[in-house]
Amino acid sequence: MINLKALVTGASSGIGLYISNELLNLGYDLFVVARDKKKLEKIYAKKKNVTIISLDLEDKDNCYKLYEMLKDKDIDILVNNAGFGDAGKFVDTSLKKEVDMIHLNVISYHVLMKLFLRDFVKRNRGRILNVASM
Repeated sequence: MINLKALVTGASSGIGLYISNELLNLGYDLFVVARDKKKLEKIYAKKKNVTIISLDLEDKDNCYKLYEMLKDKDIDILVNNAGFGDAGKFVDTSLKKEVDMIHLNVISYHVLMKLFLRDFVKRNRGRILNVASM
């Protein structure tokens, strides 16, 4: 039996945690990514077939690093889920926070999608789910 493999970013809470649990229930081997390694270890410590990866994907170089770590693992599904939002009057919100948000929510999604999609096309299989929420 071939085990399907999924990569889930932002897997330590919210939608990413939910998707990870659903994929585990379906029998997938998981590669879970988030910044907080201790939180990932607490959540997934007793789960089988889970590889924990602690990276801050706000830094696009870490997206390339993640791809290099996993490019030979035959990932079947990329769940691009890491992200955050902000609220308030545009004039009052933090420019730094907004730029960080763009790096994570747009640039990192794009980099990971492009890198893994190329492999999916070569293998003629693979799926990508880009998650956005409010």
